[in-house]
Amino acid sequence: MSVVFGGIGLFLLGMTLMTDGLKALAGDSLKQLLSKFTGGSFSSILSGAVITAIIQSSSATTLMTIGFVSAGLLSFSQSIGVIIGANLGSTSTGWIVSFIGFKVNMGLLASPLIGIGAILKFFSKGKYSPHGMAIAGFGLIFFGIDVLQTGMSGVTENFHLESVGHPTFLQMLLLVVVGIAMTIIMQSSSAAIVITLSALAVGAISFEQAATLVIGQNVGTTFKAFIASIGGSIPAKRTALAHIVFNLFTGLIAFIFLPFISSFIFWLLKLFQSEDMAIALAVFNTFIYIIGVLLFVPFLSYFTKLIGKFIPDRSDKLTKYLDPSVATIPPVAIEAVRRTLIKVAKVIAAVGAELYSTKQMSAKMKEKLEEANIALSEARRFLSQISDEPLATTKYDYQRQVSLIHVIDHLHRMLKAFEEQEAVSYCYKDKEINVLADKMKELLSSVEGNLSYEDIAGLVEKAEANSITIADMRRKGRKSIIETTVLSQADVDDAIQTVHTIHWIDRIAYHLWRAMYHLQRCQDDTLEDE
Repeated sequence: MSVVFGGIGLFLLGMTLMTDGLKALAGDSLKQLLSKFTGGSFSSILSGAVITAIIQSSSATTLMTIGFVSAGLLSFSQSIGVIIGANLGSTSTGWIVSFIGFKVNMGLLASPLIGIGAILKFFSKGKYSPHGMAIAGFGLIFFGIDVLQTGMSGVTENFHLESVGHPTFLQMLLLVVVGIAMTIIMQSSSAAIVITLSALAVGAISFEQAATLVIGQNVGTTFKAFIASIGGSIPAKRTALAHIVFNLFTGLIAFIFLPFISSFIFWLLKLFQSEDMAIALAVFNTFIYIIGVLLFVPFLSYFTKLIGKFIPDRSDKLTKYLDPSVATIPPVAIEAVRRTLIKVAKVIAAVGAELYSTKQMSAKMKEKLEEANIALSEARRFLSQISDEPLATTKYDYQRQVSLIHVIDHLHRMLKAFEEQEAVSYCYKDKEINVLADKMKELLSSVEGNLSYEDIAGLVEKAEANSITIADMRRKGRKSIIETTVLSQADVDDAIQTVHTIHWIDRIAYHLWRAMYHLQRCQDDTLEDE
């Protein structure tokens, strides 16, 4: 039994290394892949299946999807398709093991892979480190399977569940519970299924018993999503619930119709002249998810609405996109920060426009600025988390982060400028300053109404022109105001305050322009990889 535990440990370690390595390699492409292939139900399911097959972890795909929804990159209905596809893609592990794992000398295959992977990981100075992790992970998976086979062969000498015969209803329920427990304990349905495949391959359990265990293991994989959703965002809770409902529904269908599904699979194997029980179990695992997909897809829109009603989203926090689950995927995390800063910019612009109109700061306006200030602090902290990730060192992501830090700085300076209430009252004491104030009010209203997640080039041009005009007037006006004050023996305090007001408007105009400029720069299609 100790050999079996050792094999499980090696397999889990290999899965972790391989998944982390493949996520690192695919990280820059994940956002593009999901944005391009999640238009409808079929494409969402396909993208979920492909991503899971690549990184070999449905849990990782699920957690990423939750983050993508939180970041505003996917709609909830698209995320359900991705989750369903992830379940389908997770069955690829069973196919790999059944076709390769039990037909090739795993020890001979594993050793060079582990060696090559370790060399790439520790001696490539980071460039090929993810490749090394993935290759070494594959090697450890194969080595773990080899150890598992050896251990299972020893177990069968003292433990032979297949001899029990046809299991009763209660025994089948118990096997489902055991399957759920296996996945929860190992935190990997793939590892649990590989153990089941190994036991089936050496004859320790029957096909029917193995299939029942697999049903439980597929249900158990929802546990990680459930734990991740506790205290999480609304998208996290919705996605976790959709994941649980789909897997429970699919598991129930498979459990009820197990004899019929088994007969159909045996007929398929006979048709292809095969008696390989490991392949039969891989077919079973894929087949039950295909049934689930076919039954769910026609009602996906209704299912989405039902989940939405069950877990309504009544909040619209400025920081709702800053989900910690996407911090490990820099391209997505950066987009989440960009969208957050756009929301913050709209709030600050709205307060500014209202301030120019009312000439005084109300309690509600102060509250909005405080919320914006908190959101900027959260965005700063979130960017720090992204910087801790190795993928954040890529030049493209680095440049976008630099732009976002500029945006945070300029928005914060705008926010602080609006707290200088004394300058507002002077805006309408001078005719020329009044014209500038009206221009600023118009521009701020335009930002509030037109700033979006898409192209903002028009706003950038307008903000730049406005800033240049005001800066020119500040340079000319300061000297003129001071000279006029001396010549007419006007009140010096009024003159200084007027100059200060022009500077105040100029600062706001400048920071607004630069914030818009850097927001545009960190968009995918406007920032060049220099």
